[in-house]
Formats: sequence, C-alpha cells, structure tokens
Amino acid sequence: MSEEWAIALLSFALTVMTTVLGWVATEIRLLHKALSQYVHREDCASDMSAHCDRLEKLENKVSENSEKLAAIEQYHTMINVPILKK
Repeated sequence: MSEEWAIALLSFALTVMTTVLGWVATEIRLLHKALSQYVHREDCASDMSAHCDRLEKLENKVSENSEKLAAIEQYHTMINVPILKK
C-alpha cells in the first residue's frame, strides 16, 4: 500500500468518525432539549390542584344549569309547547 492510499484511508476513517460523533452530539443535544421541558412533580401537583378546583366549579355550574333546564323542559311539557320549533 502506497503512502497516498494510507493517507486516503486514514482521511476516510477520520471523516466517518467525525460524522458519527457529530450525529451522537446532535442526539444528545436533542435529548437535553427534551429533558429541559420536563415538569417537576411538585409543579405538576400544584397545577393539578388548580385544575381540580376549576373542574369542581364547572361541575357545580353544570349541575345548576341542569336543574334549570329540567324546570324549563317541565314547564314546556306542562303547557304543551315544544321547546324547539321544527
């Protein structure tokens, strides 16, 4: 093997190794980016508490509106007038 072939082979090997290392570095950077968006358990628990309070308020409002709707439907049934005219 001549000296030119040895240099060419070494250059090719270094190019391949550099490409692989660049790919690994990119993957690590993307992994770091994904992990930086991680939510801590304490933050999640406090957020879920706020969501639970909001859902309870919404449930109470739906219950209240359901009672009003039932009364309206009962009234329309009593006076024999449909709620929606087709």
